[in-house]
Amino acid sequence: MHTSIVLVLIISFMLPLNYEVYGYFLRPCQVCDDDCDAELPQPCIWGEARDECGRRICTKGPGERCGGKFNILGKCGEGMMCKSDERCHGCSVQTLECFNG
Repeated sequence: MHTSIVLVLIISFMLPLNYEVYGYFLRPCQVCDDDCDAELPQPCIWGEARDECGRRICTKGPGERCGGKFNILGKCGEGMMCKSDERCHGCSVQTLECFNG
């Protein structure tokens, strides 16, 4: 009886940790009525993309940090991909600059 209570307590404490670690929580997005297509404050050297909420963002370039939970660190520009080291690898189609770490 005592063992089953301890097991239930351990599972109840670890279950929320698993959800957080594996990203099962959804990122809250506010509706972007007019600002979904708003002009970006600076020119995007590596190109543009949309974030998870549908807003325009500048993409990251070769060797720059990317990814993370909900792509919080950014997305890579065209021709590159975000790898497990959280860096954009490959060659930018905008500038032909490359990074292969």
